[in-house]
Amino acid sequence: MEETQLESDRSELGDQLRTYVRERMVPHPLLAPYLADASILLTGSVAYGTWDEDSSLDLRLILPDEEHSRLAAGLQAAHLWEPGRDFRVSLRDREPFRRFPGSEIVILSASQLRQEFRFELAISVWIYGHSLPLQDPTGLIESTLGHYQERFGVRLGDLRCEHYYNFREARNDLLPKVTPRGLATVLTIKRGQAVREALRLAFLAESKPYPYDKWLEVMAEQETHCGAGIVTAIRALVAAREPHTIERAGKVLRDRVAFALQQGGVSERWLEQWWLWPSIAPTLED
Repeated sequence: MEETQLESDRSELGDQLRTYVRERMVPHPLLAPYLADASILLTGSVAYGTWDEDSSLDLRLILPDEEHSRLAAGLQAAHLWEPGRDFRVSLRDREPFRRFPGSEIVILSASQLRQEFRFELAISVWIYGHSLPLQDPTGLIESTLGHYQERFGVRLGDLRCEHYYNFREARNDLLPKVTPRGLATVLTIKRGQAVREALRLAFLAESKPYPYDKWLEVMAEQETHCGAGIVTAIRALVAAREPHTIERAGKVLRDRVAFALQQGGVSERWLEQWWLWPSIAPTLED
């Protein structure tokens, strides 16, 4: 039932997106010549199904490199985009459209798209995997996403090792032996690191890419089996103030992350010998 409703919502959203392109983008004298060759997709909270009355439309246009350069030059000459203000080519539409207060159109080249995936593999696979495509005339989005989804699968073992190592390092330093003057700052840094890595591992444990920080908590609860338990442990850790409660909450979080990884096929031996990475990369699966 929920899946049918989601499909219906995305179909309605797709209709609204087509209407937006027809009413706002096609009449635009600088955008119009490039729309036929552009891959157009919706990202952000609206595409992820978590929007509210303050959510705007977040659109992405992906163009071949040469066309992207020409459009960027035209927008700059028309004073619609300033490289010094935003390194990415973008247009902001502050006029309300339907139930949305406005929109932002980010315009990327094919090279920039690939660079996004190379720079943040897991996050980019998640973002584009959760997007709502309107058109992809050359198959650029489909082929690029498919390629990097395969790359993510190849790198999954290393990503699990790296993030679990970082998680355990941060958790072990939750009660550092430092002077009281610097204690609060160090604790904040270490808690933040432990929380971020724990949430990312909720996804990696199930061989899934993870979103960027804004969506880690809510999507871990929605999209992973162990996410709710990990989030509960995280909230207890964040609320803890006394050394003994911090230590106890940290151990609970450690155990829940380890359980999630075990459910995903990671061996108990690796979880016990996590500190060997990266000097020695143990076999992950039993």
